[in-house]
Amino acid sequence: MTTLLVPTDFSKCAENALQSAFALAERRGASVVVLHVVFPNEALDNNIYNAFWTEEYLEERQQALRRWVERIRQPVRFGQVKTEIMCRIGFPVPSICDVADEIKADLIVMGTTGSTGLRGAILGSVAVGVMAQTTLPVLSIPKNRIFDLTVDAVLATDFKFNISEASVQVLKEVIADIKGKLHILHVLEHADAPRQPEKEQQLGAVINPIPHEFHYLHDRDIVQATVNFIESLDAGLLIAVAHKYSILHRLFFDRTTRRLAHHVHVPLLTLHDA
Repeated sequence: MTTLLVPTDFSKCAENALQSAFALAERRGASVVVLHVVFPNEALDNNIYNAFWTEEYLEERQQALRRWVERIRQPVRFGQVKTEIMCRIGFPVPSICDVADEIKADLIVMGTTGSTGLRGAILGSVAVGVMAQTTLPVLSIPKNRIFDLTVDAVLATDFKFNISEASVQVLKEVIADIKGKLHILHVLEHADAPRQPEKEQQLGAVINPIPHEFHYLHDRDIVQATVNFIESLDAGLLIAVAHKYSILHRLFFDRTTRRLAHHVHVPLLTLHDA
């Protein structure tokens, strides 16, 4: 893992995401690119003459971004982490995905919600939109938490674990320094459904040598069962795989991920199918 992309709207949630990215980059020897996306009409104020000032406004935003990053960077702790800032005019989700491809990011680290008010309501959907559109792993950080693996982590799976080698490597690097256990959770709708030792073995082979153990729960509400399991362990990270086999499944993923983003109050690492 060499490059982490951190989109920001200057919110507290984005600040937590940047702190988490710096901590992860420091351990892994990676660089951090911090991106701020300016909406196309943000510098115009509905006045066509203000279009001439767009470049100046963008420079102001870039200076504000630089000050914000340096305040959070903590030179004593993260001074050795290579950091770059970028400002782009556009819409958040496609801009974030495009920049991630341009810089060949290995991981996107971002907040699950934005700043307060209407803008916060809009940006609250950005994390879900990025998770749905990118093929890169996304580590989303909630408002009141930072990335912390001194406690347990939970990998929620349906055993359809077909992620790319690059994503497997990111997964291993993200949880390489875990101090707690990795709990692999499979939620079944029916109480009489059997364990799946062959699939356990296949998944275990992918994530080895990371120590792990398997758990089975029976519940028709996958999200609520996952939330309850995380709370029972006081876990510090949830890992989930986004499947894109069909449009219907894609819609289900969007809905499920949105519920997870709203109900899971720990960092969420989203992986994607190969």
